[in-house]
Amino acid sequence: MIHLIGIGNDKGNITLNAFKAIKGADIIINHDNVDLTFFDSEIKDKEVISAIDLINGIDLELEEDSDLNLDEVSDFSLLERYIHENYIIDLAISKSLESKEVVLIVSDDPNILGLANRFLQIKSKYDDIKYKIYPGVSSLSQSASYIGAPLEDFAFIDLTKPIMPLSELELKVKNILEANLILVIKNPVDDKREDGREAYEKLKEIVKEFNSKLLTAIVIGDDDYSIDDFEDIDDGRIDKDSIIFIGNKLSHRLDGSFISSSDYIIEHDPLEWSIDFFEKYLRDESPKGLDYDCDYLPCHKELEACDFCYCPFYPCADAVTGGNWIKGKEVWSCQNCDWIHKEEPCKAIREGLDDILENIDDLKEKHIELLRLRRKCLLETFK
Repeated sequence: MIHLIGIGNDKGNITLNAFKAIKGADIIINHDNVDLTFFDSEIKDKEVISAIDLINGIDLELEEDSDLNLDEVSDFSLLERYIHENYIIDLAISKSLESKEVVLIVSDDPNILGLANRFLQIKSKYDDIKYKIYPGVSSLSQSASYIGAPLEDFAFIDLTKPIMPLSELELKVKNILEANLILVIKNPVDDKREDGREAYEKLKEIVKEFNSKLLTAIVIGDDDYSIDDFEDIDDGRIDKDSIIFIGNKLSHRLDGSFISSSDYIIEHDPLEWSIDFFEKYLRDESPKGLDYDCDYLPCHKELEACDFCYCPFYPCADAVTGGNWIKGKEVWSCQNCDWIHKEEPCKAIREGLDDILENIDDLKEKHIELLRLRRKCLLETFK
């Protein structure tokens, strides 16, 4: 039996099941030279194999059935690294075939940044290999926790994948951005790879062409990070161990944290003034465009239309458009939200609102439908 275990960046986050597997192991193979002193009392009588020490004594030989070849990977040291890793997986399998309980420890989550994918491919060469994969707290999750909550509908790309051509990278990045997903980049540059910097430069080119103002965070290490618009990120801080979080159109800062617009639905009762306004709206008596008869004109900095003097989505509780909680009052303020007072959003909202708002009670009873319309209109018009 092979237990593929992700320790994660912080050994204190190891799962109980993984800890039990380590206790029950006959052989422990330490793939990434993880500090195992945390487990001293549990592993003192076990055979512990350091993959780093092991591969230092291995002569590089390219087997005929290897997944990689010199034509596919231009940088020899990268090829060497992959063949050595394959050797370690084969070793774990061979030990398990001797009826041993084998633990193969990696330093990250094996399903995200570890060996699970390659392990399963190599395992297919053998009959009846029993195994279990134990997820760990990945460096993605750990890094995300430093900057806020950026992993809201996200996609992940490791730029050091040796046989992924730049054309595939370009297609993936463009589709991720178009789909309004958060893009997470691991290993943005790799000195061991001939085109390591080229892949990062291609990424920059694509993102800048799409939207250079997307909120972006660079995480270097424990609590060492920066958050800027993509066009303002400091390339000098980026190395092979950095993790980059590139936000979507609805990503923003909230009290210094990186977040993205998501489902935050609260109970509410429409305000008396809002009811009066939408009774007029349903009778087609509310203003369209600027209301020059209003004593409060202009009431917003970038006012273009008064179609929704009162917001049909109130309270959206979504700070991406400029609204905010009045702290300590539990009151949602729209004072700094200009989006709904611009021509393009007003037009988009009107087109969808007529299918939802049939009577005044719908302001409360169809609040989720209204928030769904808001998000659709945001994705179409928010800049």
